[in-house]
Amino acid sequence: MFLKNPAQYHGTLNKRPFFEGWYHKISMPNGQSIVLIPGIYKSGLIDYETAFIMIFNGQNGNVDYITFSPEEFICHPNKYELQLGANFFSLNEIILNINTDTIVAKGHVQNQNIKPWPVSILEPGCMGWYAYVPTMECFHGILSMDHHLKGEIDINGKSYLFDNGRGYIEKDWGTNFPKNWVWAQSNHFELPGISLSVSIATIPWRKSEFSGFIVGLQVNDFLYRFTPYRGSKVDLVTYNENEFSCHFKQADLDLQIQLYKGSKTGILFAPDKFDMKEKVAENLDAKIRFKLKKGNKIIAEGKSSNGALEIIGDTKSLIENFT
Repeated sequence: MFLKNPAQYHGTLNKRPFFEGWYHKISMPNGQSIVLIPGIYKSGLIDYETAFIMIFNGQNGNVDYITFSPEEFICHPNKYELQLGANFFSLNEIILNINTDTIVAKGHVQNQNIKPWPVSILEPGCMGWYAYVPTMECFHGILSMDHHLKGEIDINGKSYLFDNGRGYIEKDWGTNFPKNWVWAQSNHFELPGISLSVSIATIPWRKSEFSGFIVGLQVNDFLYRFTPYRGSKVDLVTYNENEFSCHFKQADLDLQIQLYKGSKTGILFAPDKFDMKEKVAENLDAKIRFKLKKGNKIIAEGKSSNGALEIIGDTKSLIENFT
């Protein structure tokens, strides 16, 4: 039995523990960025579940976590169309209509010309054949590496215009987040049409663990995919207090990436034993550099000053598990 498309909802069997969340990043070249994460959480230890929307404002680091009853979480069984209270999320648009004691958020943003990570039977998304392993702790999907935005969001009386901005959509689902990971993304580089997504994590495997990676570099209409199941290798990984560097090789392709922490940090909620808890420190003003070479020829390179970045857990262990 083959898995669903990564974009779809995977919680229909009511397994516990379980979480699923869709990560929408909408941003402008001037550094204006907002992250919207609708999702659902089901505890495996107690009879508790909740739906939620997280709103992370990269301008000030504020994170709002708004809960909903599970009955308000209505997701189409065969595609990503999620009605959550008076809010709606899909690959094509976001409609916000939130009014609580702490936040009033309203708006409509349209996504145009999405660029999903290809899905096939042999490679059902960015995880490749690992997506068919039912015991995986956390599944990952990239639903759009890059797309155009049109629309506006108002948060507590302040308007954020996203016309001609760039969008990115990914998701995670499973029983828990990894214990260690590095994740980064940006689609604002000097040249248009470039988007980079980097995910490195500790993966439990039987009675052991290993460090896995998924790296996608969209250059106009072509996606360079650096993954273990495609024969990619990690040549070098280093980390100090503020910089994480990684070097990947695949046949005659060579990709070097440097990630630098930003100054504005938001603490996102993540699944825990009994509830969603504030656990994940993320920047939306991180600096990202990359250079892609084929042989001795530079195919693409760029710098971004408004990237998203998370460096979580024991980074030393994460690096050592590559060797």
